[in-house]
Amino acid sequence: MDGLILVLVLILNVAISIWNCYAAGTAWKDTMAFGSTFDKVLLWSAAIQSGVGFSMPILLVLAYGSTYFLTGGAEPTMSPAEAQEFMQAIFSLWYVAVIFPILGSGLAIWIHSIRAAFQRRDFASIATAGWNTFAQVHNTISAVENLGGALGNVGDFFGKALNSKGGDGKGKAGILLILIVVLALVAGFMITFALIRYFARTSESRLEQFAEQGMRA
Repeated sequence: MDGLILVLVLILNVAISIWNCYAAGTAWKDTMAFGSTFDKVLLWSAAIQSGVGFSMPILLVLAYGSTYFLTGGAEPTMSPAEAQEFMQAIFSLWYVAVIFPILGSGLAIWIHSIRAAFQRRDFASIATAGWNTFAQVHNTISAVENLGGALGNVGDFFGKALNSKGGDGKGKAGILLILIVVLALVAGFMITFALIRYFARTSESRLEQFAEQGMRA
């Protein structure tokens, strides 16, 4: 049951990330040409949310794949208990890396949705503002409750790696941990900007309309 919930959460995150890329991509040209500073911040906020969202399933695949190989074989590099600590440190380091960008970009998106709800006062805008309010409050509470523990997990893992005698394997595990998190984030943002560029390229903008009008004149 827990596995099914995790899969559903990942699918939802990917779907929201694709939608954010679509929204940012279709508005990119016009916003960069005519938009206010806040509008541009909003676009980058959508990109940040998407990049983090895409990085989640990538991180899971890399984390579980690496622990599978590290604990397998005739001479496993890690014991099951060490692999559990390794996995916990991976997710904790990822959380520490993304939580403040998520909170900052989420704040910009929340402000925009509240403003849109007051201006439009229709079901869609009010529902969006309600969801964004819930998400921002949830993420903020999560940061307050979990950030300290995540920092502690990362500190404990690297502390053991530095203090272990002859701990060359531990040191390599620490490097692998950092590489996994960095690779997941880089891959997530590469997917994000590829999609944003695709949607920007395939959508019409006022810049193109002005260019056509200028050619006709």
